Amino acid sequence: MSCRSPLFPLPIHCVLPFQINQEDKSQNSVPRLSPAMAISVLFSLLCLASCSSGLQLKIEGRHNVRPRREILRWGSMDGTVALNNTADIEYTTNLTLGGQLFTVEIDTGSSDLWVAGNVTDSIDTGAMSEVSYADGSGAEGPVKLSILEFSGYTVQDQAFLQITPDNDHPIARGLIGLGPTTGSKIYNKLNTSAGYAVLDRIFLQNTSTPNYLTVLLGRTQDPTDVLSGEISIGELLHGYSNVEGEPKLEVTIASDGNSSHQHFQILLDEDSIIGPDGKPISITTEVNQTSNSKQATVVLDTGSSRCQVPKYVADAIYSPISGAEYRNITGLGEIWAIPCDEEVNITFKFSGKSYHIHPLDATMDPSLFDSPKIVNLKGQALCLGSFQPFVYTPTYLTYDMLLGMPFLRNVYTVFNFGDFVAGGNDTANRGDPYIQLLSTTDPAEAHSDFVATTSYGFGLLHTRSTGSLLDVVPLRTSHNAGYSNERDGVRIQNEVSITTRNMFFH
Repeated sequence: MSCRSPLFPLPIHCVLPFQINQEDKSQNSVPRLSPAMAISVLFSLLCLASCSSGLQLKIEGRHNVRPRREILRWGSMDGTVALNNTADIEYTTNLTLGGQLFTVEIDTGSSDLWVAGNVTDSIDTGAMSEVSYADGSGAEGPVKLSILEFSGYTVQDQAFLQITPDNDHPIARGLIGLGPTTGSKIYNKLNTSAGYAVLDRIFLQNTSTPNYLTVLLGRTQDPTDVLSGEISIGELLHGYSNVEGEPKLEVTIASDGNSSHQHFQILLDEDSIIGPDGKPISITTEVNQTSNSKQATVVLDTGSSRCQVPKYVADAIYSPISGAEYRNITGLGEIWAIPCDEEVNITFKFSGKSYHIHPLDATMDPSLFDSPKIVNLKGQALCLGSFQPFVYTPTYLTYDMLLGMPFLRNVYTVFNFGDFVAGGNDTANRGDPYIQLLSTTDPAEAHSDFVATTSYGFGLLHTRSTGSLLDVVPLRTSHNAGYSNERDGVRIQNEVSITTRNMFFH
Protein backbone atom coordinates (compact mmCIF):
# COMPACT_ATOMS: atom_id res chain seq x y z
CA MET A 1 0.00 0.00 0.00
CA SER A 2 1.33 3.46 -0.84
CA CYS A 3 0.24 6.81 0.44
CA ARG A 4 1.37 10.37 0.77
CA SER A 5 2.46 11.57 4.17
CA PRO A 6 2.42 15.25 5.10
CA LEU A 7 5.98 14.70 6.34
CA PHE A 8 7.10 13.13 3.07
CA PRO A 9 5.41 14.61 -0.03
CA LEU A 10 6.46 11.75 -2.31
CA PRO A 11 4.63 8.39 -2.31
CA ILE A 12 5.97 6.00 0.29
CA HIS A 13 5.17 2.39 1.03
CA CYS A 14 3.44 1.61 4.32
CA VAL A 15 4.74 -1.86 5.04
CA LEU A 16 4.95 -3.34 8.52
CA PRO A 17 8.30 -5.21 8.56
CA PHE A 18 7.46 -8.00 11.01
CA GLN A 19 9.59 -11.12 10.73
CA ILE A 20 8.93 -14.50 12.30
CA ASN A 21 11.79 -16.75 13.26
CA GLN A 22 12.00 -19.28 10.44
CA GLU A 23 12.69 -22.04 12.96
CA ASP A 24 9.42 -21.42 14.78
CA LYS A 25 6.42 -20.95 12.54
CA SER A 26 3.97 -22.44 15.00
CA GLN A 27 0.57 -20.89 15.49
CA ASN A 28 1.64 -19.42 18.80
CA SER A 29 4.84 -17.79 17.53
CA VAL A 30 5.14 -14.06 18.14
CA PRO A 31 6.73 -11.61 15.66
CA ARG A 32 10.05 -10.23 16.93
CA LEU A 33 11.45 -6.85 15.95
CA SER A 34 15.00 -5.57 15.98
CA PRO A 35 15.58 -1.93 17.07
CA ALA A 36 15.86 -0.92 13.42
CA MET A 37 12.64 -2.71 12.64
CA ALA A 38 10.93 -1.00 15.57
CA ILE A 39 11.80 2.40 14.12
CA SER A 40 10.47 1.25 10.76
CA VAL A 41 7.26 0.02 12.38
CA LEU A 42 6.78 3.35 14.12
CA PHE A 43 7.27 5.15 10.83
CA SER A 44 4.81 2.84 9.13
CA LEU A 45 2.18 3.43 11.81
CA LEU A 46 2.62 7.18 11.39
CA CYS A 47 2.10 6.65 7.71
CA LEU A 48 -1.12 4.73 8.33
CA ALA A 49 -2.42 7.42 10.66
CA SER A 50 -1.68 10.22 8.22
CA CYS A 51 -2.97 8.73 4.96
CA SER A 52 -6.54 7.89 5.81
CA SER A 53 -7.82 8.76 2.35
CA GLY A 54 -5.64 6.08 0.81
CA LEU A 55 -6.18 3.39 3.41
CA GLN A 56 -7.79 0.25 1.99
CA LEU A 57 -9.02 -2.65 4.03
CA LYS A 58 -10.08 -6.05 2.78
CA ILE A 59 -13.49 -6.63 4.30
CA GLU A 60 -15.46 -9.86 4.33
CA GLY A 61 -19.17 -9.76 5.08
CA ARG A 62 -21.21 -12.25 7.05
CA HIS A 63 -24.82 -12.00 8.18
CA ASN A 64 -25.61 -11.79 11.90
CA VAL A 65 -22.10 -12.76 12.89
CA ARG A 66 -21.04 -12.99 16.50
CA PRO A 67 -18.56 -10.36 17.61
CA ARG A 68 -14.86 -10.95 17.30
CA ARG A 69 -14.11 -10.72 21.00
CA GLU A 70 -15.93 -11.03 24.25
CA ILE A 71 -15.40 -8.90 27.32
CA LEU A 72 -13.15 -10.62 29.81
CA ARG A 73 -14.60 -11.64 33.14
CA TRP A 74 -13.05 -9.85 36.06
CA GLY A 75 -11.75 -12.73 38.12
CA SER A 76 -13.94 -15.72 38.83
CA MET A 77 -16.59 -14.04 40.92
CA ASP A 78 -19.92 -15.78 41.25
CA GLY A 79 -22.72 -13.75 39.76
CA THR A 80 -20.74 -12.25 36.86
CA VAL A 81 -21.28 -13.49 33.31
CA ALA A 82 -19.92 -12.37 29.96
CA LEU A 83 -22.40 -11.84 27.13
CA ASN A 84 -22.27 -12.64 23.44
CA ASN A 85 -23.34 -9.76 21.19
CA THR A 86 -24.96 -10.72 17.90
CA ALA A 87 -24.73 -7.65 15.65
CA ASP A 88 -26.13 -5.36 18.36
CA ILE A 89 -29.59 -6.92 18.02
CA GLU A 90 -29.29 -9.77 20.54
CA TYR A 91 -27.30 -10.34 23.73
CA THR A 92 -26.98 -13.92 24.92
CA THR A 93 -25.31 -16.00 27.60
CA ASN A 94 -25.16 -19.67 28.55
CA LEU A 95 -26.91 -21.70 31.24
CA THR A 96 -27.63 -25.34 31.89
CA LEU A 97 -30.86 -27.15 32.69
CA GLY A 98 -30.49 -30.71 33.90
CA GLY A 99 -26.86 -30.54 32.82
CA GLN A 100 -27.72 -29.59 29.22
CA LEU A 101 -26.25 -26.40 27.78
CA PHE A 102 -28.48 -23.70 26.30
CA THR A 103 -27.73 -20.27 24.85
CA VAL A 104 -30.35 -17.79 26.00
CA GLU A 105 -31.15 -14.17 25.23
CA ILE A 106 -31.24 -11.89 28.27
CA ASP A 107 -34.50 -9.98 28.64
CA THR A 108 -35.31 -7.55 31.45
CA GLY A 109 -38.68 -6.92 29.82
CA SER A 110 -40.08 -10.36 30.69
CA SER A 111 -39.92 -12.81 33.60
CA ASP A 112 -40.03 -16.36 32.24
CA LEU A 113 -37.41 -18.88 31.14
CA TRP A 114 -37.91 -21.02 28.06
CA VAL A 115 -35.63 -23.26 26.02
CA ALA A 116 -36.04 -25.11 22.73
CA GLY A 117 -35.27 -28.81 22.93
CA ASN A 118 -35.93 -31.75 25.20
CA VAL A 119 -34.47 -31.44 28.71
CA THR A 120 -34.15 -35.11 29.57
CA ASP A 121 -33.43 -34.67 33.28
CA SER A 122 -36.61 -32.77 34.16
CA ILE A 123 -39.99 -33.18 35.83
CA ASP A 124 -43.19 -32.47 33.92
CA THR A 125 -45.65 -30.46 36.05
CA GLY A 126 -48.56 -31.35 33.77
CA ALA A 127 -49.21 -27.65 33.16
CA MET A 128 -49.02 -25.84 29.83
CA SER A 129 -48.20 -22.17 29.45
CA GLU A 130 -47.21 -19.60 26.89
CA VAL A 131 -45.39 -16.29 26.76
CA SER A 132 -45.91 -13.51 24.24
CA TYR A 133 -43.89 -10.43 23.46
CA ALA A 134 -44.73 -6.98 22.16
CA ASP A 135 -43.34 -7.71 18.69
CA GLY A 136 -45.84 -10.55 18.22
CA SER A 137 -43.40 -13.39 18.87
CA GLY A 138 -43.80 -15.88 21.66
CA ALA A 139 -43.36 -19.44 22.86
CA GLU A 140 -45.54 -22.14 24.37
CA GLY A 141 -45.07 -25.60 25.76
CA PRO A 142 -45.19 -27.77 28.88
CA VAL A 143 -43.98 -26.33 32.17
CA LYS A 144 -41.16 -28.45 33.54
CA LEU A 145 -38.80 -28.37 36.52
CA SER A 146 -35.06 -29.01 36.46
CA ILE A 147 -31.76 -28.03 38.08
CA LEU A 148 -30.67 -24.64 36.74
CA GLU A 149 -27.06 -23.46 36.72
CA PHE A 150 -26.72 -19.79 35.81
CA SER A 151 -24.22 -17.06 36.61
CA GLY A 152 -22.43 -19.20 39.19
CA TYR A 153 -25.64 -20.11 41.03
CA THR A 154 -27.48 -23.43 41.21
CA VAL A 155 -31.26 -23.48 41.60
CA GLN A 156 -33.15 -26.70 42.31
CA ASP A 157 -36.45 -27.37 40.52
CA GLN A 158 -36.51 -24.18 38.46
CA ALA A 159 -39.68 -23.91 36.36
CA PHE A 160 -39.32 -23.30 32.62
CA LEU A 161 -41.15 -23.78 29.34
CA GLN A 162 -39.88 -26.55 27.09
CA ILE A 163 -40.43 -25.49 23.48
CA THR A 164 -40.46 -27.68 20.39
CA PRO A 165 -37.61 -26.46 18.14
CA ASP A 166 -38.53 -24.81 14.84
CA ASN A 167 -37.23 -22.04 12.58
CA ASP A 168 -38.19 -19.36 15.10
CA HIS A 169 -36.95 -21.36 18.08
CA PRO A 170 -33.67 -23.11 17.13
CA ILE A 171 -32.66 -26.10 19.19
CA ALA A 172 -30.50 -25.38 22.26
CA ARG A 173 -31.56 -21.72 22.21
CA GLY A 174 -33.90 -19.88 24.54
CA LEU A 175 -34.65 -16.75 26.55
CA ILE A 176 -34.24 -15.90 30.21
CA GLY A 177 -36.62 -13.31 31.60
CA LEU A 178 -34.88 -11.16 34.19
CA GLY A 179 -37.92 -9.17 35.26
CA PRO A 180 -40.00 -9.43 38.45
CA THR A 181 -42.14 -12.48 39.23
CA THR A 182 -45.34 -10.42 39.06
CA GLY A 183 -45.05 -10.58 35.27
CA SER A 184 -44.38 -14.32 35.09
CA LYS A 185 -46.85 -16.42 33.11
CA ILE A 186 -45.34 -19.59 34.56
CA TYR A 187 -45.86 -18.40 38.13
CA ASN A 188 -49.45 -17.44 37.38
CA LYS A 189 -49.97 -20.97 36.06
CA LEU A 190 -48.27 -22.88 38.91
CA ASN A 191 -48.94 -20.44 41.75
CA THR A 192 -46.12 -22.00 43.78
CA SER A 193 -42.59 -20.86 44.66
CA ALA A 194 -41.19 -23.19 42.00
CA GLY A 195 -42.72 -20.83 39.46
CA TYR A 196 -40.88 -17.77 40.75
CA ALA A 197 -38.71 -15.96 38.20
CA VAL A 198 -35.06 -17.04 38.07
CA LEU A 199 -33.63 -14.01 39.86
CA ASP A 200 -36.18 -14.28 42.66
CA ARG A 201 -35.15 -17.91 43.21
CA ILE A 202 -31.50 -16.86 43.36
CA PHE A 203 -32.13 -13.98 45.76
CA LEU A 204 -34.29 -16.10 48.08
CA GLN A 205 -31.82 -18.96 48.44
CA ASN A 206 -28.80 -16.63 48.74
CA THR A 207 -29.97 -14.17 51.38
CA SER A 208 -26.55 -12.54 51.67
CA THR A 209 -26.63 -11.61 47.97
CA PRO A 210 -27.92 -8.05 47.39
CA ASN A 211 -31.14 -8.06 45.39
CA TYR A 212 -29.91 -6.38 42.24
CA LEU A 213 -28.91 -7.12 38.66
CA THR A 214 -26.45 -5.00 36.67
CA VAL A 215 -26.21 -4.85 32.89
CA LEU A 216 -23.51 -3.51 30.57
CA LEU A 217 -24.14 -3.91 26.82
CA GLY A 218 -21.35 -3.61 24.25
CA ARG A 219 -21.43 -2.09 20.77
CA THR A 220 -20.19 -4.14 17.81
CA GLN A 221 -19.21 -1.19 15.59
CA ASP A 222 -17.42 0.81 18.28
CA PRO A 223 -13.84 1.46 17.09
CA THR A 224 -12.56 2.52 20.52
CA ASP A 225 -14.22 0.13 22.99
CA VAL A 226 -14.26 -3.56 22.11
CA LEU A 227 -16.56 -5.51 24.40
CA SER A 228 -19.65 -7.65 24.03
CA GLY A 229 -21.25 -7.01 27.38
CA GLU A 230 -21.60 -8.40 30.85
CA ILE A 231 -24.20 -8.90 33.56
CA SER A 232 -23.77 -9.41 37.28
CA ILE A 233 -26.04 -10.51 40.11
CA GLY A 234 -25.58 -8.95 43.53
CA GLU A 235 -22.26 -7.27 42.74
CA LEU A 236 -20.98 -4.34 40.68
CA LEU A 237 -18.73 -4.84 37.69
CA HIS A 238 -15.10 -3.91 38.19
CA GLY A 239 -14.49 -0.28 37.29
CA TYR A 240 -18.14 0.80 37.54
CA SER A 241 -18.54 1.45 41.25
CA ASN A 242 -19.30 5.13 40.49
CA VAL A 243 -22.84 4.03 39.72
CA GLU A 244 -23.45 3.98 43.47
CA GLY A 245 -23.36 7.78 43.44
CA GLU A 246 -25.99 8.10 40.71
CA PRO A 247 -29.62 9.03 41.51
CA LYS A 248 -31.89 6.20 42.61
CA LEU A 249 -34.70 6.35 40.08
CA GLU A 250 -37.86 5.01 41.68
CA VAL A 251 -39.59 2.26 39.75
CA THR A 252 -43.19 3.26 39.12
CA ILE A 253 -45.70 0.65 40.24
CA ALA A 254 -48.46 -0.52 37.95
CA SER A 255 -51.97 -0.24 39.33
CA ASP A 256 -53.45 -3.29 41.06
CA GLY A 257 -55.40 -4.29 37.99
CA ASN A 258 -52.23 -4.20 35.86
CA SER A 259 -49.77 -5.80 38.29
CA SER A 260 -49.15 -8.68 35.89
CA HIS A 261 -47.81 -6.08 33.44
CA GLN A 262 -45.27 -4.66 35.87
CA HIS A 263 -41.91 -3.79 34.32
CA PHE A 264 -38.75 -1.99 35.32
CA GLN A 265 -40.13 1.43 34.46
CA ILE A 266 -39.09 4.91 35.55
CA LEU A 267 -40.10 8.51 34.95
CA LEU A 268 -38.33 10.68 32.41
CA ASP A 269 -37.79 14.30 33.42
CA GLU A 270 -40.17 16.90 32.02
CA ASP A 271 -39.18 18.05 28.49
CA SER A 272 -36.01 16.00 28.77
CA ILE A 273 -35.54 14.38 25.38
CA ILE A 274 -33.21 16.74 23.55
CA GLY A 275 -33.40 16.25 19.80
CA PRO A 276 -30.76 16.81 17.11
CA ASP A 277 -31.76 20.47 16.84
CA GLY A 278 -30.90 21.03 20.49
CA LYS A 279 -34.50 21.65 21.48
CA PRO A 280 -36.51 19.65 24.03
CA ILE A 281 -39.30 17.43 22.74
CA SER A 282 -42.49 17.98 24.70
CA ILE A 283 -44.29 14.85 25.87
CA THR A 284 -47.72 14.18 27.28
CA THR A 285 -48.05 10.90 29.15
CA GLU A 286 -50.75 8.35 28.42
CA VAL A 287 -50.33 6.73 31.85
CA ASN A 288 -53.24 7.86 34.00
CA GLN A 289 -51.58 7.36 37.37
CA THR A 290 -48.65 9.70 36.59
CA SER A 291 -49.00 12.86 38.67
CA ASN A 292 -47.11 15.09 36.20
CA SER A 293 -48.62 14.74 32.74
CA LYS A 294 -45.38 15.98 31.14
CA GLN A 295 -43.32 13.11 32.53
CA ALA A 296 -43.19 9.99 30.39
CA THR A 297 -43.02 6.51 31.90
CA VAL A 298 -40.29 4.49 30.19
CA VAL A 299 -39.50 0.76 30.37
CA LEU A 300 -35.87 -0.40 30.17
CA ASP A 301 -35.75 -3.60 28.13
CA THR A 302 -32.60 -5.51 27.17
CA GLY A 303 -34.66 -7.78 24.92
CA SER A 304 -35.71 -5.10 22.43
CA SER A 305 -33.39 -4.33 19.51
CA ARG A 306 -35.13 -0.99 18.92
CA CYS A 307 -36.67 1.72 21.06
CA GLN A 308 -40.43 2.22 20.81
CA VAL A 309 -41.60 5.81 21.23
CA PRO A 310 -44.70 7.87 20.36
CA LYS A 311 -44.72 8.83 16.68
CA TYR A 312 -44.43 12.53 17.44
CA VAL A 313 -41.18 11.86 19.30
CA ALA A 314 -39.70 9.91 16.37
CA ASP A 315 -40.89 12.63 14.00
CA ALA A 316 -39.17 15.32 16.06
CA ILE A 317 -35.90 13.39 16.00
CA TYR A 318 -35.69 12.30 12.38
CA SER A 319 -38.07 14.28 10.15
CA PRO A 320 -35.95 17.50 10.02
CA ILE A 321 -32.98 15.59 8.58
CA SER A 322 -32.34 16.23 4.90
CA GLY A 323 -33.12 13.15 2.84
CA ALA A 324 -35.15 11.46 5.59
CA GLU A 325 -38.14 9.37 4.52
CA TYR A 326 -40.91 7.68 6.48
CA ARG A 327 -41.12 4.07 5.32
CA ASN A 328 -43.12 0.92 5.98
CA ILE A 329 -40.57 -1.90 6.11
CA THR A 330 -41.67 -5.52 5.86
CA GLY A 331 -41.19 -7.19 9.20
CA LEU A 332 -40.48 -3.90 10.98
CA GLY A 333 -43.48 -1.69 10.30
CA GLU A 334 -43.43 2.08 9.97
CA ILE A 335 -40.06 3.63 10.68
CA TRP A 336 -37.94 6.64 9.75
CA ALA A 337 -35.07 6.07 7.31
CA ILE A 338 -32.29 8.66 7.04
CA PRO A 339 -29.02 8.96 5.09
CA CYS A 340 -26.45 6.70 6.71
CA ASP A 341 -23.81 9.45 6.91
CA GLU A 342 -26.04 11.69 9.03
CA GLU A 343 -24.83 11.96 12.61
CA VAL A 344 -27.89 12.00 14.87
CA ASN A 345 -27.40 13.04 18.49
CA ILE A 346 -30.05 12.60 21.18
CA THR A 347 -29.96 13.15 24.93
CA PHE A 348 -32.28 11.85 27.66
CA LYS A 349 -32.51 13.25 31.18
CA PHE A 350 -33.42 11.38 34.34
CA SER A 351 -33.38 13.12 37.73
CA GLY A 352 -31.46 16.03 36.23
CA LYS A 353 -28.67 13.86 34.77
CA SER A 354 -27.96 13.78 31.03
CA TYR A 355 -27.53 10.50 29.18
CA HIS A 356 -26.16 10.90 25.67
CA ILE A 357 -27.01 8.44 22.90
CA HIS A 358 -24.05 7.41 20.77
CA PRO A 359 -24.79 8.32 17.11
CA LEU A 360 -23.93 4.73 16.16
CA ASP A 361 -26.97 3.74 18.26
CA ALA A 362 -29.32 6.33 16.74
CA THR A 363 -29.54 4.48 13.42
CA MET A 364 -29.34 0.86 12.26
CA ASP A 365 -28.40 -0.84 9.02
CA PRO A 366 -31.47 -2.36 7.29
CA SER A 367 -29.72 -5.63 6.50
CA LEU A 368 -29.57 -6.45 10.21
CA PHE A 369 -33.27 -7.17 9.85
CA ASP A 370 -32.99 -8.96 6.48
CA SER A 371 -34.21 -5.86 4.68
CA PRO A 372 -32.78 -4.97 1.26
CA LYS A 373 -30.74 -1.83 0.73
CA ILE A 374 -32.85 1.32 0.97
CA VAL A 375 -32.17 4.51 -1.02
CA ASN A 376 -34.04 7.81 -1.10
CA LEU A 377 -35.02 9.90 -4.11
CA LYS A 378 -31.53 11.39 -4.16
CA GLY A 379 -29.96 7.95 -4.39
CA GLN A 380 -28.53 8.13 -0.87
CA ALA A 381 -28.24 4.90 1.11
CA LEU A 382 -30.63 5.02 4.06
CA CYS A 383 -30.37 3.61 7.56
CA LEU A 384 -33.24 3.03 9.96
CA GLY A 385 -34.03 5.20 12.95
CA SER A 386 -33.47 3.23 16.16
CA PHE A 387 -36.19 5.23 17.93
CA GLN A 388 -39.21 3.86 16.13
CA PRO A 389 -42.87 4.84 16.43
CA PHE A 390 -44.79 2.17 18.31
CA VAL A 391 -45.49 -0.76 16.00
CA TYR A 392 -48.03 -2.13 18.45
CA THR A 393 -50.73 -0.70 20.68
CA PRO A 394 -50.10 -1.62 24.32
CA THR A 395 -53.06 -3.52 25.71
CA TYR A 396 -52.56 -1.80 29.04
CA LEU A 397 -51.30 1.77 29.15
CA THR A 398 -48.70 1.32 31.86
CA TYR A 399 -45.85 3.05 29.99
CA ASP A 400 -45.20 5.63 27.24
CA MET A 401 -41.90 4.41 25.80
CA LEU A 402 -39.79 1.30 25.66
CA LEU A 403 -36.06 2.01 25.71
CA GLY A 404 -34.24 -1.04 24.42
CA MET A 405 -30.70 -1.85 23.36
CA PRO A 406 -29.94 1.45 21.54
CA PHE A 407 -30.44 3.32 24.83
CA LEU A 408 -28.98 0.68 27.15
CA ARG A 409 -25.68 0.55 25.23
CA ASN A 410 -25.05 4.04 26.58
CA VAL A 411 -25.44 3.33 30.29
CA TYR A 412 -24.34 0.90 32.96
CA THR A 413 -27.61 -0.08 34.62
CA VAL A 414 -28.40 -1.35 38.10
CA PHE A 415 -31.85 -2.94 38.51
CA ASN A 416 -32.54 -3.09 42.25
CA PHE A 417 -35.48 -5.42 42.89
CA GLY A 418 -36.30 -4.21 46.40
CA ASP A 419 -39.64 -5.65 47.43
CA PHE A 420 -40.30 -6.98 43.92
CA VAL A 421 -38.70 -10.22 45.15
CA ALA A 422 -41.48 -12.71 45.77
CA GLY A 423 -41.90 -14.57 49.06
CA GLY A 424 -39.36 -14.74 51.88
CA ASN A 425 -39.49 -13.48 55.45
CA ASP A 426 -37.73 -10.15 55.06
CA THR A 427 -40.14 -8.24 52.81
CA ALA A 428 -40.37 -5.35 55.28
CA ASN A 429 -36.62 -4.74 55.03
CA ARG A 430 -36.20 -4.74 51.27
CA GLY A 431 -37.24 -1.20 50.41
CA ASP A 432 -38.68 0.06 47.15
CA PRO A 433 -37.30 -1.09 43.78
CA TYR A 434 -35.19 1.43 41.89
CA ILE A 435 -32.81 1.83 38.95
CA GLN A 436 -29.45 3.58 38.75
CA LEU A 437 -27.87 4.68 35.47
CA LEU A 438 -24.21 5.52 34.90
CA SER A 439 -23.53 7.19 31.56
CA THR A 440 -20.89 5.37 29.50
CA THR A 441 -20.92 7.60 26.41
CA ASP A 442 -18.55 10.53 26.08
CA PRO A 443 -19.92 12.99 23.47
CA ALA A 444 -16.55 13.92 21.95
CA GLU A 445 -15.40 10.30 21.68
CA ALA A 446 -18.78 9.28 20.26
CA HIS A 447 -18.45 11.89 17.52
CA SER A 448 -14.95 10.63 16.69
CA ASP A 449 -16.24 7.05 16.63
CA PHE A 450 -18.96 7.97 14.18
CA VAL A 451 -16.54 9.82 11.90
CA ALA A 452 -14.10 6.91 11.95
CA THR A 453 -16.78 4.30 11.38
CA THR A 454 -18.56 6.02 8.51
CA SER A 455 -15.50 7.38 6.71
CA TYR A 456 -12.68 4.86 7.08
CA GLY A 457 -14.65 1.63 6.80
CA PHE A 458 -13.90 0.44 10.34
CA GLY A 459 -17.11 -1.47 10.81
CA LEU A 460 -18.85 0.50 8.05
CA LEU A 461 -22.17 -1.22 7.46
CA HIS A 462 -23.68 1.21 5.01
CA THR A 463 -21.74 0.33 1.85
CA ARG A 464 -21.84 -3.43 2.04
CA SER A 465 -23.83 -5.71 -0.18
CA THR A 466 -27.40 -6.42 0.82
CA GLY A 467 -27.85 -9.08 3.47
CA SER A 468 -24.33 -9.06 4.88
CA LEU A 469 -22.71 -7.76 8.02
CA LEU A 470 -19.12 -6.60 7.98
CA ASP A 471 -16.76 -8.51 10.25
CA VAL A 472 -13.94 -6.05 10.80
CA VAL A 473 -11.42 -5.71 13.60
CA PRO A 474 -11.26 -1.91 13.90
CA LEU A 475 -7.89 -0.17 13.91
CA ARG A 476 -7.44 1.86 17.06
CA THR A 477 -5.66 5.18 16.61
CA SER A 478 -4.97 8.19 18.75
CA HIS A 479 -7.84 10.65 18.91
CA ASN A 480 -5.32 13.24 17.68
CA ALA A 481 -4.52 11.44 14.45
CA GLY A 482 -5.86 13.30 11.44
CA TYR A 483 -7.52 16.13 13.34
CA SER A 484 -6.50 19.71 12.79
CA ASN A 485 -9.06 22.03 14.35
CA GLU A 486 -11.74 22.22 17.02
CA ARG A 487 -15.31 23.43 17.04
CA ASP A 488 -17.38 23.74 20.22
CA GLY A 489 -14.68 21.82 22.07
CA VAL A 490 -14.86 18.85 19.69
CA ARG A 491 -12.16 18.04 17.18
CA ILE A 492 -13.31 17.95 13.57
CA GLN A 493 -11.83 15.73 10.88
CA ASN A 494 -10.92 17.91 7.89
CA GLU A 495 -10.62 15.15 5.33
CA VAL A 496 -14.14 13.81 5.88
CA SER A 497 -17.23 15.17 4.20
CA ILE A 498 -19.92 14.34 6.74
CA THR A 499 -23.07 16.03 7.94
CA THR A 500 -23.30 16.52 11.69
CA ARG A 501 -26.72 17.48 12.96
CA ASN A 502 -25.38 18.83 16.23
CA MET A 503 -23.21 17.92 19.12
CA PHE A 504 -24.74 16.60 22.31
CA PHE A 505 -26.74 18.92 24.49
CA HIS A 506 -26.76 19.02 28.28
